[in-house]
Amino acid sequence: MLYLKELKKVMCSFFYILFAGALAVALYSQGALYFGDSRMNRPEPGGNYGVVNREIPEMIMPAALESLWQEFCENNYKTYPIGFIKNVRLDEKKQRMVAEIIAEITGEDTEAILGKQAAFEGTGDDGYSFNIGEELQMDSDGNLIFSGARDGSEEEGKDTGEEGLTIAVRDDMEYGKFAEAMQRVDDILGGGSDYCAEHLKSYGTVEVTYEEAVQRHELAVSRDRITGGYARLFSDYAVAMVMSLLPVFPAVILCLKDRRARMAELIYTREVSAARLTVVRYFALVTAAMLPVLLLSYVSNASVWGLYSGERLDYLAPLKYDLGWIMPGVMMATAVGMFLTELTGTPIAVAVQGFWWLIDINMGFRSVESGYALFRLAPRHNAGEKSFFRTQDYVDNFQRLVANRLLFAGLSAVLIIATILIYERKRRGSLDGGSKIKRALSVLGNRKNKLEG
Repeated sequence: MLYLKELKKVMCSFFYILFAGALAVALYSQGALYFGDSRMNRPEPGGNYGVVNREIPEMIMPAALESLWQEFCENNYKTYPIGFIKNVRLDEKKQRMVAEIIAEITGEDTEAILGKQAAFEGTGDDGYSFNIGEELQMDSDGNLIFSGARDGSEEEGKDTGEEGLTIAVRDDMEYGKFAEAMQRVDDILGGGSDYCAEHLKSYGTVEVTYEEAVQRHELAVSRDRITGGYARLFSDYAVAMVMSLLPVFPAVILCLKDRRARMAELIYTREVSAARLTVVRYFALVTAAMLPVLLLSYVSNASVWGLYSGERLDYLAPLKYDLGWIMPGVMMATAVGMFLTELTGTPIAVAVQGFWWLIDINMGFRSVESGYALFRLAPRHNAGEKSFFRTQDYVDNFQRLVANRLLFAGLSAVLIIATILIYERKRRGSLDGGSKIKRALSVLGNRKNKLEG
């Protein structure tokens, strides 16, 4: 049977052993293979149940303004455009633009704001203060915690000295207008700051109440049947760490191996159709990549079964998340590997997939707790051990996750169809992408030599 032959060809290779080993090491390094010390206990009254970000305008606006004012005075803005921190310093024109936005938010004069910033640069003293108020408190981690309703009086701020400059949100400032103004700041900075609409919510941190903690625990027990939360965290690590990248290697190696063994002539002239050969090879590669994932996911999940003796557990949770969450990423990486290798006859797919994976991981690192964007290669749902309790967040974003995974499954199907067409054209002798690329590189090399000569 062709499928079994292709599967055996993949799994009996030395690189496949390295692939499975790399998967196990990556998951072990993140603690995703053993959750035996992470039991979900029912909350007790009077405990600390953590904090959560919520869109509370009366908290977000003063906290975000305080952050912006400090960075404006220092002319040192922190951004994360592709995941890595980037400190941005603005020129005079753009600093004025930010000053105008601050003036719009506070009602102060733009020139006074610029003057205060210039004085700060000269003395190192910001010369301003904020009246946080009784409802805004600082926790042990330095987060501002909102603990009650506000009447707006605390937002008046304090006089900052002889100039009478008050840094506080105007009483008549609507949250929608404030968010638009902050988005303009993010645009000036080039994106990736805490002032964009997506991250503005991070300034709203509230304590989780006992009632909310109990409800969260009961939902994890009833909806996830406990094991679902562990399977979800395993899947997050698996697809982000390796399974949206490593499957490209077996696909590239298998295709190049046939080429080096001069199997191309046999493949392109044999009786089996191009569609059948491509599809069978594709499913063999996907199957081979998923087998160690399935095994390790059950090793991981089984580590907690003994902690919940007598509870109603979902023993199919690892399988469901493997197929629904991880496999579309495997399908995409495999399809990229087959398509680009057959098109070019080179291992360029490794570089392409690696670059895509690196950008995706770094651009989405700030949304690790809830990263379900449509074009995310590796969706994220990771808040450490708190992930087991975040069933409601998962339910709220389930449709977005489904859309994301279906999109990548569909894109992989498109690439496989394109690969079939490439096979057909090669059989007819009308396409030799590898030779064309080599000729192009040769021409560039000759031109370079002539120029140097």
